[in-house]
Amino acid sequence: MNEKHGVTAIIFDERDAKRYFLLLHRALNWSGWEFCKGGIDQGEDAMQAVLREVKEETGIADAKVISVMPIKIKWIARGMKFSYTPFILQAPLDSKIDLQSGQKVIEHNDYKWATEEEVEGMLTHADNKKVFKQALGVLDSGTTPKSN
Repeated sequence: MNEKHGVTAIIFDERDAKRYFLLLHRALNWSGWEFCKGGIDQGEDAMQAVLREVKEETGIADAKVISVMPIKIKWIARGMKFSYTPFILQAPLDSKIDLQSGQKVIEHNDYKWATEEEVEGMLTHADNKKVFKQALGVLDSGTTPKSN
């Protein structure tokens, strides 16, 4: 079984001592809320891929990578294994979101900057909920080393 490597972007910002996380509503292949994600293209590394995916799926060009999480999100779908590296990125809450920026096929039809309390209830898949809790641990620890 082939394995596709990719990245997941947990994008957040803080305002008035509250964290908000950018969730995208998936419309292609299934319907539900998720983080920005996508495959690593030939010739690029994971860091390049996450910044490209964020720009393509949200239109945000100035997201800053805060941390690369030392875990993988793994699943099997449509006869293929997927292994995605989660990244934590920061982008301004007032970023102009363009869900069609650089997209040949529309993957998402809505977005929301959700509070920490809202995120877990909105995310569709258990693996995203688990990685979100781990990302909160990284953010709460104040130690957010960037690594490749």
